[in-house]
Amino acid sequence: MPQRTLLDLTCGLVESQSLAQFQERTEALLAKLFHADHVAFCRMHPDLPTGFEWKASTTGHFLQSYHQWYQDDFVFRWLTQHPNIAARDTEMLRGRKAEETETYRRSRASDLRLRHVLAVFLAPEHQVGSGAVALYSERVKSFSPESRRLLQGLTPALSGAFQNFARFGALSAHNQLLEEMLRQEGATAIVLDARRREYFRTGAVTSLLERWFPSRSDRDDGGIPRTWRERMDAIMARSVLLTPTTHVWREERGMSALEVRFSRLPPIEGRDLWELRMKEVHEIPEKWRQILTARRFEVAALVIQGLSNKQIADKLRIAEYTANDHVDAVYKKLKVSSRAELIALARRS
Repeated sequence: MPQRTLLDLTCGLVESQSLAQFQERTEALLAKLFHADHVAFCRMHPDLPTGFEWKASTTGHFLQSYHQWYQDDFVFRWLTQHPNIAARDTEMLRGRKAEETETYRRSRASDLRLRHVLAVFLAPEHQVGSGAVALYSERVKSFSPESRRLLQGLTPALSGAFQNFARFGALSAHNQLLEEMLRQEGATAIVLDARRREYFRTGAVTSLLERWFPSRSDRDDGGIPRTWRERMDAIMARSVLLTPTTHVWREERGMSALEVRFSRLPPIEGRDLWELRMKEVHEIPEKWRQILTARRFEVAALVIQGLSNKQIADKLRIAEYTANDHVDAVYKKLKVSSRAELIALARRS
């Protein structure tokens, strides 16, 4: 194998995080290496709509209905009975003629002349990352025994690549699920793994922490307050595996507070995860609800939080003059004339 081709192929095997990326990086290399006219990659998973995910530049139209006839494909029947064993069509057919097979008939119907195939079914022991790589030739001469041995030698690396696709795919799916769940809940949260590495954070986290802990020296490289990090490390260190755990603490700044919940999440792909969820609370006397409308009560809370009229308008998605009217009405109802007086009244109440 040419050294440059081997290097490029190795990079494609190791660095690809999806089947599409793998196809892009290795299809031409494999075609050149095995003197193949077509290369097809297949990922198998029961959760996929058809059970098969194919990536192929030149045989996609031939394989798009594969889920309807795969049981009649001599390649599929042989490979699934001999997992992780590379084979040529001459070995799979056992004396039968390729022209007599459903596979050949369908290839002709798709305007292809697939005379020969060299393929391997990748089936790891734990069943995560099953797939196949198929090389097709339209030439009269079949794939050589040396090509079969070469594909067999690449099988462990190919299997490892397909397992990576499954892992990355699962993590991505779970990541999206968690993000969507937190977004719907309106949560401000960071998810960390057991090694204290950040998994992801919702959009409002960074600005919230910078507002509450304005000094950079108070926050670590990830923007998390150092005192929180020490607290979390202690909790995680003494946590019993698989035991649901939630710890709550509170930061106070005048009339506002930041409630913090640190909880263990269900494992994903064997990774223990923790959620750091934050909620900003602005203290406002409950009895004001009897004096103010629901909207003006909300406006009063934002004034106490320190927002300007324009910021209140932006947050509530109302016109600035409407926000001005609400603020003036709050002052009138509560018999104060300024923000300072409103905050002082809230504290006394």
